[in-house]
Amino acid sequence: MEKIWRFRHEQFVERLGWEAIRRSDGLEIDQFDRDRAVHLALFHEDAVVGYTRLLPTTEPHLLSDVYPQIMNGGTWPRSPDIFEWTRCVAEGDILINQVPASHVLMTGVMEFCLVAGITSVIVETHPKLVDLLISTGWQVTKLGLPSLLEGGLIVPIQAKPSMAGLMKHHQLYSIQGTTLLLEPELRNPLKPETILSHLPYLAHARARSNHNESAYLAK
Repeated sequence: MEKIWRFRHEQFVERLGWEAIRRSDGLEIDQFDRDRAVHLALFHEDAVVGYTRLLPTTEPHLLSDVYPQIMNGGTWPRSPDIFEWTRCVAEGDILINQVPASHVLMTGVMEFCLVAGITSVIVETHPKLVDLLISTGWQVTKLGLPSLLEGGLIVPIQAKPSMAGLMKHHQLYSIQGTTLLLEPELRNPLKPETILSHLPYLAHARARSNHNESAYLAK
């Protein structure tokens, strides 16, 4: 996890200039990094090259506690199987099996949602990225109009994953097999009594290929 905290600081503070979250120890950790936060990190040759986080909407998250004003008094979906998708970033010059790290990371998010039973995610993002999600197979519903926040446009959306969407990711990005490395006995964050397992049609492809550089679930 220290590698993840340092990667977040390098990307969001040093590269993107989010000075409000700068820390002297070089670790980017916030109030939402609680026990039920899901951390998805993309590793390549033992280094973190991509990262994103999923937060349960039944607990405090960014839309509920940091900028609910972008909803203009409206409500948003909250359910044990709906998470908020935040802190998504990847190294721009890294290729994994000839595929840009950002593409592998985005595919891994879709795959993990399907594996864990996450029915949808809420995202607060730039309108251009909404178009990207739609073009890559997410079923997107806008929850409000774009707002100006800290000098940039942001729009709240709900995005639903699907097997068709995951296959579209694989086709667009030339990805074969699973992107997830699931440790043995890894518990499902939605249903702790159950173990996470690969999607059946991807498990066979994984057995036929080498995926040393995989999206890795860190908890």
